[in-house]
Amino acid sequence: MKKLLQIFTLIPFVLLLDCRLKKPVYHLTQSEAETRFEIIEDIHYELDVHLTPEDSFSGKVKIRFLGKKLRDLRLDYYQGKIKSIVLNEENLTNLPYENGHIQLPANHLMIGNNTLTVEFETPYAKTGNGLHKFTDPDDKEVYLYSQFEAFHANKMFPCFDQPDLKATFKLSTTAPKNWRVISTTLPNGQSKGTNPEEISYSFPESAKISTYVFSLHAGPYQVWEDNFESIPLRLLVRKSLAKYVDPKDWFTFTKEGFAFFNSYFGIPYPFLKYDQIIVPEFNFGAMENVGAVTFSERFVSRAPMTRSQRENLSDVVLHEMAHMWFGNLVTMRWWNGLWLNESFATYMASLAQAKNSEFKETWISFFEKMKQWAYDEDSYITNHPVEAKVSDTEEAFTQFDGITYGKGASVLKQLVYFIGEEAFQRGVQNYLRKYSYSNSTLTDFLKELEFASGFPMKKWSKDWLETKGTNQVELTTICADNQLYWKIVQSAPGLDNKLRDHKTILGLYYFDKPNKLLSYEEFPVVYSGRSSNAIFSVKTCPDYRFINAEDHDFAIWKWTEPNKENLEYVLEYDTDPMRKLILWTDYFRQVQLANITFDEFKDTAIRLYPKESDTKIKRWILSRVAGDNGSTYITSRYWFPEEKRIRDFDSLQSFIWEELNKSKPGSDEQRYLFVSLIDSTYSTTAKKRLYDFLENKLSVNGLKIDQDLRWNLIVKLSSLETDRTQIQSIIDREKKVDPSSRGVNSSLAAEAAEPNRTVKDKWIKILLNPKSSQYSSSTLRVVSYSLFPESQKDIQLGFLDTYFDALDRFNRGEDENYLDAFAKSLAPDFCTDETLLILKKFTGNHPKLPATIKKTLLKQIDSEKKCIQMKNKHKDLITN
Repeated sequence: MKKLLQIFTLIPFVLLLDCRLKKPVYHLTQSEAETRFEIIEDIHYELDVHLTPEDSFSGKVKIRFLGKKLRDLRLDYYQGKIKSIVLNEENLTNLPYENGHIQLPANHLMIGNNTLTVEFETPYAKTGNGLHKFTDPDDKEVYLYSQFEAFHANKMFPCFDQPDLKATFKLSTTAPKNWRVISTTLPNGQSKGTNPEEISYSFPESAKISTYVFSLHAGPYQVWEDNFESIPLRLLVRKSLAKYVDPKDWFTFTKEGFAFFNSYFGIPYPFLKYDQIIVPEFNFGAMENVGAVTFSERFVSRAPMTRSQRENLSDVVLHEMAHMWFGNLVTMRWWNGLWLNESFATYMASLAQAKNSEFKETWISFFEKMKQWAYDEDSYITNHPVEAKVSDTEEAFTQFDGITYGKGASVLKQLVYFIGEEAFQRGVQNYLRKYSYSNSTLTDFLKELEFASGFPMKKWSKDWLETKGTNQVELTTICADNQLYWKIVQSAPGLDNKLRDHKTILGLYYFDKPNKLLSYEEFPVVYSGRSSNAIFSVKTCPDYRFINAEDHDFAIWKWTEPNKENLEYVLEYDTDPMRKLILWTDYFRQVQLANITFDEFKDTAIRLYPKESDTKIKRWILSRVAGDNGSTYITSRYWFPEEKRIRDFDSLQSFIWEELNKSKPGSDEQRYLFVSLIDSTYSTTAKKRLYDFLENKLSVNGLKIDQDLRWNLIVKLSSLETDRTQIQSIIDREKKVDPSSRGVNSSLAAEAAEPNRTVKDKWIKILLNPKSSQYSSSTLRVVSYSLFPESQKDIQLGFLDTYFDALDRFNRGEDENYLDAFAKSLAPDFCTDETLLILKKFTGNHPKLPATIKKTLLKQIDSEKKCIQMKNKHKDLITN
């Protein structure tokens, strides 16, 4: 989300080249980490921090460690001020401090006990990494929270910041007396300092953990307390948002998780307490800090939560809790093992929901979200093995993707289907017991699974974890005399892909069309190599068949004999939502593969939507038809001439409006339909309807237009209005009504969305200079994603040179979250051959771009190729 000033284009090329060669090397390489691991062990931190509401904080860290070899030792610390360094009673304050680290000379180290004491002063972060500071616009209260994964603990204090240098942490803090201070352990004492407005806390020594899961949070947080057996539970949120939090749900989901995981893992929760802190301006969904999990405020709704929102909250609570064992108790040695942390937590969260929560639909959600994210990510040229090579901590950031989370979890689900749930659980328990409070590798994990199951893991790992790519399968069936012959032909498209062993389910449907009924049966099948086949006895020959019926497999089904009529019969009359969503997704994939048009898909979706009873499937259909970003029917309308575009938008609006008025008052479906109505607004008539809702001239029975929905309406209208008279008065009014941080961000999004080049230019300049702006990275991210909606590609075109010029000037020391958001939100996605050529040329000519930017551009090249292919499928419709 970051750019630099256009004025930099005046700097001579030679100077630019010189700057590029001198870029700071801040990130830690795997080689450096391995060297440091050989030098020291048995690390203990004593950290004393003075927290204030000012722009920076000061502290002292005393690090005791054992020296194993006498070599120069890297100490990580990013862009703070070193006041003093004392190593083994020798003053080394004048050591060079650059590029985010200090080299402690070997001749000042000792074999055996060493003591390093550093006094420092660090600026608070506004990027969400390090120790982040937020001032609540509602009441001006200040809140702090830390975020250290993957390489950000050193943005708060000097440390040896790598996952396999586990250590204990003993913390002391001084803070304003009205603040709570939260960390890995509960404070064991507090006292008044010399300043009557401050109070000091002392925290007992923690268990042995990695730097990235230690944490410190402070501020006047509101707190709710509970317990699960002997585990103290707390939920915290800033005061102005507390009225929107339902602690009952949070504690229920938390207790369900502990009940399941304590039993499943065979090891009671290994830490002393469990806090969950809802924090502002968070870059991610949540973070598994030991005993003090942080959550984004996106999990707090200012309207009653839909079931889907509650299910998602439960899932994330369980995901982070699973990390307490898998990631925190046992930790990967280096970031190539990140997948095992994240994939395992993702899989375990769904398993825990399925076994011990109200959300029995969890595996449907897993398929809808995680599985599709995985398939999508694995389709790009940037795909990588699940167990990926990670050369440094910059590259580690790029691994937080759909392969590390979604594909890894899907692969684990496939493995469990092969070896059985009991064997998998035994292997996991053995692994956790063996490596508690230490670090492990993939080999360590697989050995325990193989011992517990007898299943040969080496080949499975090579195929599924260490080789990238997704298999595609074609299904052929022939049926006669109640004998069904099936054949699966497997392919491995893409570089380095390979054929794998799979276990899946073949689903068969039998129609009773006179009575509008169907029946279903399924057969487990194993396939491998290029081709597999077998014969089953069936009660009668099926009318429709499909593969991967319960979603245990990870493979793409290539339709070779599509029968649209029979597919639609299944979608209309089957009552199983999992099977139907799999088939709907396979059907929509045909649009993405340019086998059918968006218009064909939309016609089927609109015909069947009123007959669908499952709200999850209805929401999915609406997102593919009426969503206003990504590849949807709505966004494809911008390929067409204006007259047809308006006609198609209005036709869809008529359908949504009709369904909205038929929907159950106050239902989740009603809300989804209303959001779709907003997203598909384009014409004058549709805009007037939204204005009427805002001015309370129009209503729908049972539909509550809460503050966040009002902002959705406003941002959409702002993006369409060149005449600003009416919309600007509404924005000004709403800013006064909603002065909260969400209100502020929403008003800025509405401003940025204005179809006006001057406004865009203003915000582009701010985005190019985030460090000098008044805004946090979080706010700038909101603005960047609102800047160029689908209806404003003509305006975005004029900023292409500025975008590429900014990318060329980023360096590897920049905040990766900002780079990621900037590059993604403003990437050119015009679905043209010209854009594709520009992207290819720029990326090819700039091989040393920061890793996250390079990945974004390479993915955008693939996205443009896919879009052009889909657009060409519509060529006849566009020209007619």
